[in-house]
Amino acid sequence: MLYRELVQFEPIESVIQLRDADQEAAARHLVQTYVISDRMADQLVNVVIPQIQFLMPRDNKGVLIVGNYGTGKSHLLSVISAVAEYPHMVSLLNHPSVRQAAQPIAGRFRVVRAEIGGVTGSLRDIVLKELGQALERWSTPYTFPAADQVTNNKDALINAVAGFQERYPDCGILLVIDELLDYLRSREERQLILDLGFLRELGEVAALAPFRFLGGLQETLFDSPRFAFVADQLRRVRDRFEQVRIAREDIAYVVSHRLLRKSDAQLARITEHLRQFTPLYGRMAERLDQFTQLFPIHPAYIETFERVYVAEKREVLKTFSQAMSARLDTEVPSNQPGLISYDEYWDVLRGNPSMRGLPGVAEVVEKSNVLEGRIANAYTRPHLRDVALRIVHALSVHRLTTSDIYVPLGATPEELRDDLCLYVPLPEPSAEFLLDQVRVALREIMRTVSGQYISVNEGNGQYYLDVKKDIDFEAKIKERGEFMGESDLNIYFFDALRQALNLNPTTYLTGHRIWFYQLPWVERKVTRPGYLFFGAPDERSTAQPPRDFYVYILPPFAKYDWQGTINADEVVFRLTGVDQTFEEIVRLYAGARAMAGEAATHRSEYATKADTHFRRLQSWLRANLASHLRVTSQDVTEPIGAVLARTRSSASQSIEDLLRLVSAHLLAPEFEDRYGEYPAFRRLAQPVTEEARPTVAMEAIRFLAGRGRTNLALAALEGLELVDGEAAVRPYQSRHARRFLELLQNKPEGQVVNRGEVITQVAGGLQPVEKDTVSNLEPEWVAVVLLALVYNGDIVLNLDGREALDASSVERAATLAIADLTDFRFYGRPRTLPLNVWVAIFELLALQPGLIRDENTREQAVRELQQAVQAELARTVTIQGRVQQGVQLWNTPLFTDRFTIDVQGGMVVGTNLPAVTLSTTDLLPALRGYKQFLEELARFNTVGKLRNLRLTGAQVADALEDRKVVGRAGQLLDLVAQIQPLTAL
Repeated sequence: MLYRELVQFEPIESVIQLRDADQEAAARHLVQTYVISDRMADQLVNVVIPQIQFLMPRDNKGVLIVGNYGTGKSHLLSVISAVAEYPHMVSLLNHPSVRQAAQPIAGRFRVVRAEIGGVTGSLRDIVLKELGQALERWSTPYTFPAADQVTNNKDALINAVAGFQERYPDCGILLVIDELLDYLRSREERQLILDLGFLRELGEVAALAPFRFLGGLQETLFDSPRFAFVADQLRRVRDRFEQVRIAREDIAYVVSHRLLRKSDAQLARITEHLRQFTPLYGRMAERLDQFTQLFPIHPAYIETFERVYVAEKREVLKTFSQAMSARLDTEVPSNQPGLISYDEYWDVLRGNPSMRGLPGVAEVVEKSNVLEGRIANAYTRPHLRDVALRIVHALSVHRLTTSDIYVPLGATPEELRDDLCLYVPLPEPSAEFLLDQVRVALREIMRTVSGQYISVNEGNGQYYLDVKKDIDFEAKIKERGEFMGESDLNIYFFDALRQALNLNPTTYLTGHRIWFYQLPWVERKVTRPGYLFFGAPDERSTAQPPRDFYVYILPPFAKYDWQGTINADEVVFRLTGVDQTFEEIVRLYAGARAMAGEAATHRSEYATKADTHFRRLQSWLRANLASHLRVTSQDVTEPIGAVLARTRSSASQSIEDLLRLVSAHLLAPEFEDRYGEYPAFRRLAQPVTEEARPTVAMEAIRFLAGRGRTNLALAALEGLELVDGEAAVRPYQSRHARRFLELLQNKPEGQVVNRGEVITQVAGGLQPVEKDTVSNLEPEWVAVVLLALVYNGDIVLNLDGREALDASSVERAATLAIADLTDFRFYGRPRTLPLNVWVAIFELLALQPGLIRDENTREQAVRELQQAVQAELARTVTIQGRVQQGVQLWNTPLFTDRFTIDVQGGMVVGTNLPAVTLSTTDLLPALRGYKQFLEELARFNTVGKLRNLRLTGAQVADALEDRKVVGRAGQLLDLVAQIQPLTAL
């Protein structure tokens, strides 16, 4: 079966020129042979024809037809102008809706057709010259004035049309100009501005006279970045023009309905032929009708053709026509689809000498030829050689679909398989099987050319022509990695693992792969400090000071078996049973990282490759750690998956989280045995780390100092058992506080507990480790517990020998640094409670003395004391204010502080001072004294502060006398208040 038997081929051998339509016979042929898609019909009916007609006045505009070379733009211009000029041509249009819609313009115009070549004249001069010559031919001559003699061009055009209509009253003038874009590109900025101004006037005249302008452009004028410098002028031109684009669907329609027209029988045979290959190619089954209509042109050919950026040089229909002509007498292969795909366009591109001068094309052609030559001579898979060559050609075409030939964009193996309909004999028709063969072909291409000029974008899986890749980075990386021994591979594997675990590049100890590390102790909501080794347990002694745990990751490439005992505080990880893929990835990463440090040039490229292989290694570890990583703890070795199954975590973990989770789970019993008395901060959402502990401790201290209540503070105090359910400080219920208090109570009177009796150094070195001697509390937690005892009045904490904190000054703790508090010197007993003085105070305030005598009721005593003090203080302040303000009866001051003296001849002869006086000076000292006494008592708002009373019995007695004066003053003011209403009568 030949190709010519399946299509009614109508070749397109030459490029249509607009002026061909000047001859009626040629115009007839052009109208008859132009096929109109439904989309183009819609554009003609609703845009082009309404703008050209003049029988029904409207705001008519000019029309621009946009289409690249070879898309039928000139053909469409010729058809429109022919129908407008020759009335009988409308019946030849092959689309019924267009035929009907075109009736108002059929034969209604005299047409001026012009193509602008390589000329230097202005657009005005060219157009008016062509128009003037046409008017002369039509016996309606008109002389257009020179450009420097007019203020606009519209008046002249309107006058010319008016003269024309005197002879042809039922006709308009249609001016058609093709290749307008080439001309405008050649103009300098000032010239272009004038040309665009004239073009705008041509569009405006359409609304004023039966004059129409129809132009042809290779690409849209208004959105082209080449004309950005005249954007304002273009915007004004755009307002007077409509654009009609020739789109991909229009081209496909021409291909299927003219170039490759088919009968129903032919369509049926093609469908039957293609259906057998639908299992091999992605969406061929879904698009089978489109494949059949365009056969043998692949639909992706048109789509790719449209994206080739050397737009001005494309002749899509002519290219398809030539490709089809070459196959007419060729047998359609029975074992493959036999489609013409876009890889064949490469021979057209590189065979056109004019292409070489375009930006980037010569470079792409050169590199593509190198690839093709190597594949032709050195490809080691002969059955895939033809596929490989087609792939190179396709990627070469793809390289010219982006304006930047260096961007890493191309085609995926799936796209190459489907868009080229690549075919390899297969044992069974499987798209996945065929895809594997395409991938093999691609890998072999890269191996054959040593990675030169072809790369893969790991981000999107696209292979692309890499014109800058004159050095085969991958080959050099692979070569460098293959020469590495096991010790070197371990070094680079651990380097990658360090990054995956987010470890600092600086190790804990120079020359050793050891890091200070922390693991969560989930049950107590804290972290424990330890060490992480990239090495074996025999390196333990190098890590000082000793910590709570030691986690080891053995080198994967060393033939090394640890024969010693695994201690209870140690966990050992090892990769086992790793496959060839793992070693290959590590070697590539190692080679890339080594080349990034050793190469004299292109270090950044090698570093980028190293990052790529690092991500591959991360992916392998995430996918395979559970099955290949084994862990040993307390001489029991098991797969990490078995340990994970025993944990309570069901969330997916990163590599770092995985190691932390397993290590923490295995070491939890050891932490419990060693630190059984350690507090549990269960209220916290996250464990308290070594770095966070000082901050959390200070939050608790601020709470004790009365500086605010936060969830963090309460969580810390709850963990240390220092508060009850209502957040009241209760140090006696804390085993830690009770122990510290017992140490003091076991001392003879007058002795103190020194810091060294509570906190001891458990490890030395540059960073000494200190802990509480019993519960292993860190100094920060010890400080919190001691300050709770200070708050409660049980101890006095001496910080530096000079400053001490007691219940009355515990507020100062919030202003001190945590280091000053943890570095306290000693703590001792507070002064004894001055019980006799407090009893006197309670009697003075009419409170029950028994409340203060009984230790069990002192909290109630403090509450009632504060209530009484506040009430007395408010009463005293009110009385003092009224006394100072003064009181009157019968408009006479009650107090006799102010009086007058009569003086005559320098001698006192009389005074209004009464015989009995009452002065404020008799009252105010007592009022002030009692107020000061009450303000002092207001400070004692906790039981702990009761011990710090500085008042003596004599001062309490004085306060009692002052209180009596306050009482008398109050009675006086109450009496005045009762009398005052009577004095007003």
